[in-house]
Amino acid sequence: MRRGRAVVMLLLMGACLAAHAWADFESPSATGRDRVEEMLGRYNLHPAFEKLGRGASNALLGWLELPLAVDQRYSKSDVVGSTLTGVALGAFKGAVRMGVGVYEVVTFFLPYPEHFAPILPTLPYFQKTPKRKLLPLE
Repeated sequence: MRRGRAVVMLLLMGACLAAHAWADFESPSATGRDRVEEMLGRYNLHPAFEKLGRGASNALLGWLELPLAVDQRYSKSDVVGSTLTGVALGAFKGAVRMGVGVYEVVTFFLPYPEHFAPILPTLPYFQKTPKRKLLPLE
């Protein structure tokens, strides 16, 4: 019975806090800036949250190193050997990328490495410029 009361009390306190926060909320059109953007800018939190996003991406999508490495190592003259070395290299790189991602998620609030710089380069899948020239459609 006490647990039920405690849960109800916590829910009521949370609702009161949410109502208080909502009452203080100013619409972006009234101030010209979003309140979240204002707080991020005031405390210079953009690099920390970029590091958090980069770390989550690396931790969840590090396995994409596998098909990338197979594609890079593949040769028509040695199909089996190049595929196996691509799988081995991709598995190793994927494990490293996922480990670095977990590290960045856990330490996103610390400015290490220097000024929240990325530890690993961005995967070619996510780079903004295409690496291959597209053939024109006829």
